[in-house]
Amino acid sequence: LKEGLLKENIDKKIEEAKIIEENIKQIINKCEITDEIECRVRELAAEIDDYLKDGGVVVGVLKGCLPFLADLVREIKYEIEIDFLALTSFKENTGRVRLTRDLGIDVSGRNVLLVEDVVDTGFRLHFLRNHLETHQPAEVRVCTLFDRSDRRVLPVKVEYSGFVLQEGFIVGYGIEHLGMFRNLPSVVSANQSVLDEEFANGESKLVDEILRIAQGKEIVEC
Repeated sequence: LKEGLLKENIDKKIEEAKIIEENIKQIINKCEITDEIECRVRELAAEIDDYLKDGGVVVGVLKGCLPFLADLVREIKYEIEIDFLALTSFKENTGRVRLTRDLGIDVSGRNVLLVEDVVDTGFRLHFLRNHLETHQPAEVRVCTLFDRSDRRVLPVKVEYSGFVLQEGFIVGYGIEHLGMFRNLPSVVSANQSVLDEEFANGESKLVDEILRIAQGKEIVEC
């Protein structure tokens, strides 16, 4: 009986390890994601510089944009102003949103760069673009670290994108899930259904693995 229970426990641990291995990986293969992001941020800043050189304004969308925006503006060589917008969704995938923080500076007649962490369905970005136009800027352009074009519902324009993603669920580097992972230095792709199931059951195996991989900057190929 003891041998049977021991074998059952071993088999269970092996199965749990397989689930973790199958459902988590680094979003960018064969390199450290932090290095890849740093390189792409520098490239984006070089593309954006001329657009912002005459008194441009960078507007971040709270809260997910913060790590990306902070790294991006440090690479811009011209003097700029920075402000933030914040909004709350009423219902997922409906386009119904409410602004909770508006601009505090005057952007009329100035070039505005709207910075997002992720653009997916387009509902939120469509709302933000239209709202910024009411402030009468000279022009509004959008820069996002990740463009989830596979989830697009509204055909919104994104002038600058770091990485175009076609699938997967990501966390880290400003992107959170259920209040976690926003401060991770790396971006990790994981299975959302497994992660949600763990949260519901009060477990943390996949969460612990995400933290270990992101903070250790390991590469996991599944």
